[in-house]
Amino acid sequence: MSTSDRTLNQVRAILNKLDRSIDEAREKRTHTPTPVATPTPAAPVAAPAAPASAPSPSGSPYGRAQPMPKAQPSSNVLRWKS
Repeated sequence: MSTSDRTLNQVRAILNKLDRSIDEAREKRTHTPTPVATPTPAAPVAAPAAPASAPSPSGSPYGRAQPMPKAQPSSNVLRWKS
């Protein structure tokens, strides 16, 4: 079976498109992006009136997490078989 010219042209077009896509990705990866200039504000930013206070206690009855006590081997652990 011979491959038709149309099929070969379609394969070539797909490969060329893939090559262009790879080249574009390589360009993006190898060239560092130019930094975007951020506009400077016309007037200075006002400082907050009061410093931040301690966080308010939550409404949770459980409070903050506490570390678990160190586990001590129990008699059940010693009887387990591997």
